[in-house]
Amino acid sequence: MNTEAKRIHNLAPDPVRLSFDDGRTVDLEVRMAEFFQEAFQGEGVDEEGRTYRLVSDGTDDPLVAGRETGDGWETVGEVVAVERADARGE
Repeated sequence: MNTEAKRIHNLAPDPVRLSFDDGRTVDLEVRMAEFFQEAFQGEGVDEEGRTYRLVSDGTDDPLVAGRETGDGWETVGEVVAVERADARGE
């Protein structure tokens, strides 16, 4: 199991802050977080109402996020850290 995916699963349904490999962050209200053996699928919504999907095939596979757009889905990036959204006292 991917470590960051396990963290999302353990924190859900609480909001989570995702940090991406390019330094960006996003806070998500987690709607769904499920494991299927080693694979993970999750979904959440940001403050602007945009839907994000999260997927990983297992321990050695990165956790990747995509965001829904008017034209379909776009890749946001690899999730490198997960924390409770209010962890910084915001």
